[in-house]
Amino acid sequence: MRLGLFVNPTGHHQASWRHPDADADAGVNFEHYRRIAMLAERECFDMLFLADNQGVREADPETRSRVAQYIANLEPFTLLSALAAVTERIGLTCTASLSYNFPFQIARKFASLDFISGGRSGWNMVTSERGEEIGRAHV
Repeated sequence: MRLGLFVNPTGHHQASWRHPDADADAGVNFEHYRRIAMLAERECFDMLFLADNQGVREADPETRSRVAQYIANLEPFTLLSALAAVTERIGLTCTASLSYNFPFQIARKFASLDFISGGRSGWNMVTSERGEEIGRAHV
């Protein structure tokens, strides 16, 4: 069995950042991600995954302000490169959209992460489909 951990900064519930024990600034808190990565590696997870998108989700400002996980996050390649330095074996995977990157850019980013991590990079290959990402309100 292979185990992968899909990391959303404060959890997968949109109000999880409000929990008293949550790191409300988790999306931009390297120490938060370092602890998660090291714990996942210690507990024998094979891979850590960070989703990414190219835009802020459509919502009225009041709603959007209550859903921190979709607004303020570290850029995944930078974050995974930093996590490579504090982990030894766990795979480091993130999303990279084919809609907003040239093939050379994607290859260079993943090759860099692969060299930095000693062969531990993984790619969640997607095309962008959400309206916010492609410049339309609806797809």
